[in-house]
Order: sequence, then structure tokens, then C-alpha cells
Amino acid sequence: MDQEIQDYLFDLQGYLVLENAISVDDLEKMNAWIDAHWHYVEKPWADSTEDKRTPRWIGNIETHTYNIENGVNFQNIIEGGDVFEKLIDHPAWINHMRKYIHEVNGLSIHENFLNVRGPGGFIHIHCGGHVPLSYLTFRQENTGEWMVGQINVLMALNDIGPGDGAPVLVPGSHKCTEIHPRLNVDGKGLVYDGVSGKPAGTAFGTKEIYLKAGDVVMFTDAITHGSAERTNEGFRRSIVYRYSPRYVRERFDYLHSEALLERLTPDRRKIIQPTSPRRPPM
Repeated sequence: MDQEIQDYLFDLQGYLVLENAISVDDLEKMNAWIDAHWHYVEKPWADSTEDKRTPRWIGNIETHTYNIENGVNFQNIIEGGDVFEKLIDHPAWINHMRKYIHEVNGLSIHENFLNVRGPGGFIHIHCGGHVPLSYLTFRQENTGEWMVGQINVLMALNDIGPGDGAPVLVPGSHKCTEIHPRLNVDGKGLVYDGVSGKPAGTAFGTKEIYLKAGDVVMFTDAITHGSAERTNEGFRRSIVYRYSPRYVRERFDYLHSEALLERLTPDRRKIIQPTSPRRPPM
């Protein structure tokens, strides 16, 4: 697909699917990492009560969930080895990030995590063009200049088809100022559906995005999105890197290890540490 068509579809739909973006060799390494840490999937919390879950740590990687039905997130997965580091500026999508977020703004990674989600898991519907948040902006001027506040790159580590808990999007909703019916409570638009308790895939206007292992769906965070409920056996495995302009901070304030910073190329380091700390001379 040539760039002109990709630009048109991203502007129109708010997302693009990049097929075979990740090599078979890298997929094997990422899935091997999950297999080697499977006991964290089975027991992600050091202790757990109804209203509190204490995360476990694997070096600088933290177990996490937004809601228990979302599955287990391994936050700050870039600390997991070189196969995750190379995703920072992966050639399959990095030029899209630089163009759509805009090179002059620079890039940062707002959040990066590996997710494992089993039967019954899903994400509620959230976001949309009605939400007044800076990182949910989406502008494309007639001059060809873009300014997108955040782009999510969701990478499928195994096949995601019907019943697998596919990501769901409402195409075009990133430009819609009308509030999605499920996010409309007494005329006030919600950012996140914390009311219905239903999977995003049951909501009006959603489209399930099916992916083969190694495929990627990149979408503006402004689009109304979530995921369908997983009704099949087994686990959905995916990675999400969320790119923003360089002045959007890291979401959970992780301090990257010196070992990681030393290994990274200058371009990669600039993305994950876009604003280096300045200290007075000793």
C-alpha cells in the first residue's frame, strides 16, 4: 500500500493494519519470554484482596492490570531484553509515528506493556473525538501537516480471530464530536465506560480487528476502542507501545535502568528519555 493511500485511510478511519510487521524469529523470542515467566501470569500479585493488588517485579518490569478482566500487563516491557528494545524504533511503523505525531514534536513512549489475557477477559469501551484531552488530539491540515496526540501500536504475538478477544474500534470516531451512546451519561461524555461493565465488543458501531501473529494494528488513541470478550480457550498475547509527542511523560514514571540506557542506540534513547534531566555542575 503506497503512502498516499495509507495517509488517506489513517485520516479517514483512525487506524491502519500492518501485516507481517514482526519477524517469525522475534515472535519466537517474545513468546519464549512469556513462557519463561508464565508463573507471573498464574500468580501476578504478591498478595491480593478485593480492593488491592500488590504487583510483582521482574527487574524493572511490573505486573499490572487496569481492571482484573483486562488480564496481566507486564509494564515497562522494554526492560525485558533486546527483542523488546528493537520495537522502540521498529522499521515497520517508526516512520508512521514520526510523520503522524510530527517530527518537529519529537517522540516519546507514553506506555509500553506486554499483555496476556485469558477466557472471559476484555476491555471496556473508551475514548472518542468528544474527549477534551491533549493526547487524544487528531489534526491533519490541508498542507499535509499532521499532529496526532497519541498512537497505539498493538502487536499480535499469536493469531487473534473470532472469539479470541480481538481489539475493537469504531472507525472514524476519532473525528466524531457526538458522544458514543455507551459513553453518554446524562449528556456528559465519559472517557471510559465504567458503568455498563460490558465488553467493548458488544457496543454499537464497533468493528473487531482480526490479526495474524506478527501483524500490527496502529490507531490513534482518540478513536473509540476497547476489546471483545475472549470466549475461546487459551490466552491472547499482545504488546502495546503508545507513542506521543516528546513532552508527554512516561505514564507510570518508571526510571529506566542504567544498563538499558547504555545499551540503547542514540535514537532509541531519545525516544524513551526525550527530556534528559539537567543538573547544576558539581
